[in-house]
Amino acid sequence: GALGAGSVPLCAVVLFALATSTVALVAPQRARAGRLGFGVALHEAVAYTWLYRPNDTDDVTKEYVKKNAEYALLTRTLPYADQVPPEMFFRYVLPYSHFDEPLDDWRQLFYDKLVDHVKNNSTLEAAAHSVWPVWYRAFDKNLSFKADQTPQIMAPISGTLKHGFASCTGLSIFLANCFRAVGIPARIVGTNEWNRPEKGNHNWVEVWTGKHWNFVDAVPSEDPLKWNSTWFVDQARLQESSPIEHAILSPLWGPEADNNYDLLWREDGGDVPAIDLTGNYGGHMGAPSGLWSSWGIVAILGTAGLVTLGLVCKSKGSWEKSP
Repeated sequence: GALGAGSVPLCAVVLFALATSTVALVAPQRARAGRLGFGVALHEAVAYTWLYRPNDTDDVTKEYVKKNAEYALLTRTLPYADQVPPEMFFRYVLPYSHFDEPLDDWRQLFYDKLVDHVKNNSTLEAAAHSVWPVWYRAFDKNLSFKADQTPQIMAPISGTLKHGFASCTGLSIFLANCFRAVGIPARIVGTNEWNRPEKGNHNWVEVWTGKHWNFVDAVPSEDPLKWNSTWFVDQARLQESSPIEHAILSPLWGPEADNNYDLLWREDGGDVPAIDLTGNYGGHMGAPSGLWSSWGIVAILGTAGLVTLGLVCKSKGSWEKSP
């Protein structure tokens, strides 16, 4: 699938190229000098959005993109913001969507509802643990899981929050957005087909906690947050990058996207740019590996996408069946 740059104004492409070529050199000196966010300027965030947004048919407006960037940049004043490098911010905090979910103006509401829960945390890890107990009940409803709701219920406000439930894709979008709303890098991860006779599919969320990615299932629960311990751990280790249906993929707004996550719920087809994370699930998720922790390589490439939220569930004939 195209990266969506075809419809981007040339000035936005040039602006982002100039911004990213200098940010690594000058950001430390001007991080807190007249900028909305630590190491990131508003025009850089806006330019990045126009350049890498994958869905050029979502009718997004200039006003929406600007407001989304402004609220994303508000999180750069939180105590743990210095643990989120600009490149990580661009890829896993700034984006306003994950798949093809209907466009909602969600970021301001999510920020307002959650910021008081994290404003005194000094680390990403602590902030993530503060979000977990409240993400599904901080919006005047107790959200719950209900199978077979994709693509009917995916939008965070007009879908999941309105109805009070969603299946794994909708809940993963909602949880990932909760983390992103308060500056915690997060991404959705999933597979279109489990590598087993009964097949099935799933989406979940990964969160960057400062040193490596951790995953969690987006299911409302009163249990304490426990990373990398879900019902699908053993099955995820069996997944393979080929055929692509068995790969574990994560949507990505950025130049590293070298795969496509097929949106199998769409009758007309479609996909979003993604990266292949299958290899990360072959061992222990708590250990840094590959692109996840290679900040030196990422800096050389001029990129750094590290934080995931997972999402998507499909079974033969319908989406998001229970495990």
